[in-house]
Amino acid sequence: MMRKIFASFIATIGFLVPSSFANGAYHDGDPKITHFAFEDTTRNVEVNIRGQLMDSVAITNLVNAPTHYDNSMSVRLFLDGHFTESFWFNARVKVSTDYTNRNIPFNYYTPIEGIPFNKQSESKRTWDLFAANAIYQLKPVKLLAGFDYLEWGPARRNHVILRGEKNIYRPWQDSSSRIFDAAPTPYFGYQFEIGPIVYTQYAAKLFEKKNAGKYLHAHRLDLNLPANITLGLSETSLYGTTVEAAGTNPNEDGDSTGREFEWAYVIPFIPYVFQEHLQGDQDNISLAFDLSIKTIPHWEFYGELLWDDMKSPTSMFDDGWWGNKWATTIGIARDSLRAGPVLMNFFTEYTRIEPWVYTHHKGGGYTYVNYAQSLGSDLGPNAQEVHGELSAQFKFIRATLIAGAVAKDTAFGGNLSDIHTPESALDKHFLNDETTLRYREFGGSLSISPWSWMTFRAGYTRYFGDYEGYRATATGSLQW
Repeated sequence: MMRKIFASFIATIGFLVPSSFANGAYHDGDPKITHFAFEDTTRNVEVNIRGQLMDSVAITNLVNAPTHYDNSMSVRLFLDGHFTESFWFNARVKVSTDYTNRNIPFNYYTPIEGIPFNKQSESKRTWDLFAANAIYQLKPVKLLAGFDYLEWGPARRNHVILRGEKNIYRPWQDSSSRIFDAAPTPYFGYQFEIGPIVYTQYAAKLFEKKNAGKYLHAHRLDLNLPANITLGLSETSLYGTTVEAAGTNPNEDGDSTGREFEWAYVIPFIPYVFQEHLQGDQDNISLAFDLSIKTIPHWEFYGELLWDDMKSPTSMFDDGWWGNKWATTIGIARDSLRAGPVLMNFFTEYTRIEPWVYTHHKGGGYTYVNYAQSLGSDLGPNAQEVHGELSAQFKFIRATLIAGAVAKDTAFGGNLSDIHTPESALDKHFLNDETTLRYREFGGSLSISPWSWMTFRAGYTRYFGDYEGYRATATGSLQW
């Protein structure tokens, strides 16, 4: 039978709009152009292959740091399609070679160092990254599995719940020892859809230390309300094996603990906060809410709120206890605003992340981190940002202007790896003047795609404040 199917494949050339997958995680570099497609005569089987060559350069000149040049060349392949009308798949891989005028350290493939890479010389490295997911439809249930990015919430810049593969340049994170891309995670899960209610659940494997298990469970309820309003309720549970050396964590319950995968979290509809109590009250539980209001055509008012280990909702603004940890993003957007032949969009967003958010007193096995990167906002704990973007598109030309202000506290409680101990202060301080880095950024970018097989983009951002200087980028790609 399979021989007959493949014998009847026909090659087609054309335009394909990618399918929408559950985690909504298409790579920014996906050319969305298919020049190789195979399908059987009944269209029950379809395989689409795309490729892309990309080259980018960045020049960063900040005060108190030498000017550095970074060049990255990558080959990207994309594969998607379906086998029967019930089974859909999507995969992509990127193989990159980076050059820089900075020294590149060795990488020992330890997740705490971030995404692994191979050092080829003092100024050259190679690395690769892949992602894939699949959906099998069993109405009213979808089975989900993949090695991919998980993204929840309506925020357009800073997700505080699950940020997926969104990457934003942060001056304090600029280092030749770190791969800039976000890290995917293996997962399996399912989704129920009954009328206006959608329930989604994931169980994922995270990476903190070799041969040490670390796991994330997440479930979410979407309520599609009248007047084009969507309310999201979600919970996450995170736990793992102790990764710190024995005796280094003074917290009594944070030393020499081995954890295995907790199957109870896979059962649907059970609140994690209750399940955790039955398992010994030992995991990192968070609760989140998000709201999207699109009642007015082309407008969106949205927000995300993450509660991380608070005593009660009324304690949200009580700075007397360090464990009142929360993060929020609120924003407003206007899409599809026409000015003659020009299509314009804009949004503005405010994000606030309290001290100690995403951290845990038991250490790295329980932090909201994968491959040394936050699963939530990459601002990390004890930070805030105001950001706005305005874009305009005319035919194949797209221009974007950005403006923003960022504050990041570098003190204890402002880093993902910080561990609160019995000797640490019980209160918290948001953005201490003595230890907070503050800067403003203004910039713009221009993207040109005169043909479907070619794209060119250039950008420039100027920084003022504790980071003074500029960053200029240029990217070109060929896709087929």
